Amino acid sequence: MRNSNEIVIVGDGFAAAIMFIHLMRKGVPASSITLIGPGVIGQGNAYSCASQSYRLNVREDLLITFSDDPLHFARWAQKHIHDPEAKTTAGYFYRRHDFGRYVSELVSHELGTRHLHSIAARVTKILRKENDWSLSLDNHDEFIAKQLIIATGNAPPSWPCKVNTKLASPAWTHTHLVENPWNGEYLQVMGVDEDIILLGGGLTALDAINALVEQGHRGKIYVISPRKIFPPVQASWQRIQEPHWPKKLSPRDLIRFMREYLPSANAASSEWQCAWEELRVNLNTIWQQFSAAQRLILLKRVGWIWSLYRFRASPQTIASYEQLREKNQIHFILGRAKQMSCAEPQITMILDNGSEAVGERIINCTGVGVDPLLSNLISSQLAIPDALQQSIAIDTHYRVLDTNQQAWENLWLIGPATMGSLGDVVAASAITKQAEQLAEQMKI
Repeated sequence: MRNSNEIVIVGDGFAAAIMFIHLMRKGVPASSITLIGPGVIGQGNAYSCASQSYRLNVREDLLITFSDDPLHFARWAQKHIHDPEAKTTAGYFYRRHDFGRYVSELVSHELGTRHLHSIAARVTKILRKENDWSLSLDNHDEFIAKQLIIATGNAPPSWPCKVNTKLASPAWTHTHLVENPWNGEYLQVMGVDEDIILLGGGLTALDAINALVEQGHRGKIYVISPRKIFPPVQASWQRIQEPHWPKKLSPRDLIRFMREYLPSANAASSEWQCAWEELRVNLNTIWQQFSAAQRLILLKRVGWIWSLYRFRASPQTIASYEQLREKNQIHFILGRAKQMSCAEPQITMILDNGSEAVGERIINCTGVGVDPLLSNLISSQLAIPDALQQSIAIDTHYRVLDTNQQAWENLWLIGPATMGSLGDVVAASAITKQAEQLAEQMKI
């Protein structure tokens, strides 16, 4: 088996697939590229969904895979997806599984008759080897990359609290403590009368709610969150104008300007979301001008608000939540998780304020996860933490920075993990832009 190649892409999700596609479109031979990831290329954590109830939270025209053809997915969806429930007054919101199928077909189409060199394994460690990169795989192989692109996407979530399972069998805890719910497999073994605890109040919780409603769940659902609020529903918005930003902004000035620019309308209204999306256009440039200390100030002051409103929900999921609320079947328990105790067949979650939630199954919807590969790069002193201490630092050309804050010439990072360095990175369009720009830089 070949154990080296010119370009290696680490990852198996959207970021890895779209990077591969744009390298191919720039004329890089397929034989010069190797993809390393444990799953189906193009699907990863977000789109390898066992549940048909998990939906995209953006409408079809915003899922851009080619800047020169922004409606490519929208046309493909009309031709290849039969999903009557996708249509809403705000646009079409398709299943995540179908978008993953679309991305996989893009890879196959770009390849044609050429061979995709991929390795179904997970990279556990990256080391410098002369001028190249040595990758240790979980199948005990080693692979050498002359140029390395890390595109691992969002790290799978892990429990944000202590977990005590001494009074429960391993088989029971494996099915009743759902640490990573992103593919929805847990739904296949769930009883419709179980009392469920959802740990977290974001889009992952809404995915679970939509799936539970669609399979006729009758038990109680408890949502543990610091605030009694879900992301607002997506409206039918369009950018109409461009804000006139002040030339010099502090974090305080930025917050003040945004507050003044946003209308007093409800956040679920088209008017409010039009203004919100107009503000987002230049936010990355502004973010990159702030120091690391200023970025941390922003994260602490408005990080939760930003996450709430940038990740808005599909109309289908909000409709499911409203259905449960009308039946008095769903309840918020305010607080943060401190400790989980399992005494089969019951799970007790103790919160930081002393409150408790009791159920028969718990689903981790916090989205909190740490990428061990990026952490390994820091511990190996090949990279440094970003401003938010959540990933590794990169420059504006996506090059990873070493301990002297100098950019490696053959090591890059794209995808959600670049947020601390570059700013807001959400949905396919932002990652597509990164892949297109990086493909222009690659030399072979």
